[in-house]
Amino acid sequence: MPLNALFGHRDVYERLLAELASRPSHAYLLSGPRGIGKSLVASALVHSLVCERSPGARFCCTPERCATRALAAASERARAKTASEACECCPGCVQVASGVHPDVLQIRRAEGRSDVLIEQVRDMIAQLGLKPARAPMRLAILDDAETLNVPAQNALLKTLEEPPGHAIIFVITASERALLDTVRSRLRLVRFRALTVEEIEQLLVSRGVEATRAHALARLARGSAARALTMIEGEEPPTRAILNALRHARAIDFSRAQALAQEFFSSREQAADTFELIARLLEEILCYKLCGAGFAASSSDAVQLGELAEVFGLDALLKSIEAAVKAHAAVEGMANSRLQAEQLWMAVGQAARNE
Repeated sequence: MPLNALFGHRDVYERLLAELASRPSHAYLLSGPRGIGKSLVASALVHSLVCERSPGARFCCTPERCATRALAAASERARAKTASEACECCPGCVQVASGVHPDVLQIRRAEGRSDVLIEQVRDMIAQLGLKPARAPMRLAILDDAETLNVPAQNALLKTLEEPPGHAIIFVITASERALLDTVRSRLRLVRFRALTVEEIEQLLVSRGVEATRAHALARLARGSAARALTMIEGEEPPTRAILNALRHARAIDFSRAQALAQEFFSSREQAADTFELIARLLEEILCYKLCGAGFAASSSDAVQLGELAEVFGLDALLKSIEAAVKAHAAVEGMANSRLQAEQLWMAVGQAARNE
């Protein structure tokens, strides 16, 4: 099995592959938190269906280690070195990895855009209507589906209502609620769970991260492999800034809440990550307060967490966690991120003051 980096979802992949081989649906909705491997599973399923050498679970491409993918992403300086790596994949897998397979469409938000454009959806629909040129069927991966606006979803709905008999669509979303009920009802729902600390730790160790650091990062990653891999590169979450704001929670008024909402909440994705981080930090404080559990953060951050355990009462912690969870759910449902951030910080301030 070439999916060496598929941690935690191999059973989902194998179950879907068996279904595709017997009685496939025309469209699947892969739903779950960001960065947990939904796109990797969809890509693996596509490779399994179009591989010309050994289709099925032992397709010849290795998505997470593909030399062709690395070549496409490499800088000009690194291309010569990367190109020297032999790619032993079949022509079908190479074309999928390069994004040029005539029967495979991969749609996602363009760089710098906040949503998938309706023009992208219409182009996908038009191409799905054509007969397969090389593979047994036409396949499409529609990522970031939670960013589809209503007109784009309605355009997709027409195809879901009358699907081509030779096409399968994999729709990937981090929020089912962002999709219209009529769209969701025509998709075969497959829910993905967040990864466990052990699974993320295993992934990080496989990437050469020292075991102790891998364990700490895995706990801070909050179930997301993508977040853990980002932290390897030095872009760790704004834990200290959030802790500093919580230390002064009793002084948060409307103007302070507005100022805090300008930080780490500029985009919907950033806001969702920050709300989740706040909830996780408050949860760690609650666990420490109740049962003396250790912290996942670094030793310097753990000192602040310990101080906050003395500052926040149990009721204040519970109210603050509830506010963070509600804010996260609202943003996932396409609510205004900065407005939700203002409301969260006001709620935290009021809870800290026992109001």
